[in-house]
Amino acid sequence: MTLSDSMVSVNDLVEYRVPPAGFDAVEVDPLREADALVEAQLLDSRVCPLTSTAALLFELRTSLQFDVGNAALLVVRGLRSFGWSTPAVPGALAALTVVSSVPDRRDDSFRMGCEFFPEAQLGVVGDLADFYVLDAEGVGDVPPDYSGADLKRVQGALPTWSSLCSLLQGSSSR
Repeated sequence: MTLSDSMVSVNDLVEYRVPPAGFDAVEVDPLREADALVEAQLLDSRVCPLTSTAALLFELRTSLQFDVGNAALLVVRGLRSFGWSTPAVPGALAALTVVSSVPDRRDDSFRMGCEFFPEAQLGVVGDLADFYVLDAEGVGDVPPDYSGADLKRVQGALPTWSSLCSLLQGSSSR
C-alpha cells in the first residue's frame, strides 16, 4: 500500500524526512512555475527552528490552477530564512489570497516569494521543498464564509494540521 492509498495527517507530512512515494505528479508545479498558487488561500504557517523546517498550509478550493484536492502543503526543509509582512488588523478574520507566487532555485537553495490580498508578503529560503496536493477529510466542497467572524464555524470548515487526508499529487525540488 502506498501513502496515497491511506490517510495521513497534514502534520505527519511536515515531519517526513524523505518524501512519500506513490502519488501523481502535480499538473501545475508551484516549486517550478510562477503564479501556480494564484487564488489559493494561506490558512496557516509553522516554523520549527529545531528541525529547520517551515510549512505553509493552503486552501485549494479557491485556486485557479488545481482541479483536484481541497488543501495543499508546502514544506521547506533546511530553512535559512522565513519572512512575513502584513499590516495589523485587530479582530479581523479573513483569508489571505495568493496574488503572486514566485519560486526560484539559486545558490543551491530553494526560494519562494508570495504576495497576498489583502496586503501581505511572505518569503522563504531553504535547502529544498516538497509540495503536496491533499484531499482533507471532513472539509466540504465550498470554503467557509468569513463574514460574521464566527471563528469556530470557520475553522471547522477548513483543513488543519491535524486533518486526516489523502495524498493526491506531489512535487519535490530535490
